Amino acid sequence: MEGSEFRNPQSAFRIEMRLRVTTPTRVVLDQDVTYVQAEDSSGRFGVLPGHEPYLTALVPSILVYRDAGGESYIAVRHGVLRVTREGVEVAVREAHVSRDLAQLQKEVRAARENRDHRSYRSTRSLYQMQMAAWRRLTEYEDARAR
Repeated sequence: MEGSEFRNPQSAFRIEMRLRVTTPTRVVLDQDVTYVQAEDSSGRFGVLPGHEPYLTALVPSILVYRDAGGESYIAVRHGVLRVTREGVEVAVREAHVSRDLAQLQKEVRAARENRDHRSYRSTRSLYQMQMAAWRRLTEYEDARAR
């Protein structure tokens, strides 16, 4: 095999790659896997060890990966997936991991309800501040008019 571009045949047939999933606040997953499946705006796609470098924007979806323990799932909420020679890097706004889809669904629903509740409280606080500002402005204008 002299002169061949594959001087080390084993490097062309890696069986594992590193999967690292992060959110702005934590590392959700960092481990060796044998397969990753994700979804972007064009649809679902799979990544095996040795995949060519690739960069794409993820849509909210379920990322599937396989490791020694079997298949697992990560619910992701908007982000970026980057394939490198070493593995797959995923940076998302929010992620939830589970080996069980039913459990994952419960976690995602709970997170959505919590997010909706926080959004409601923020909107209500903003509305209260706006009303207080309008009252102060009206009081100021009334005082000037006297």
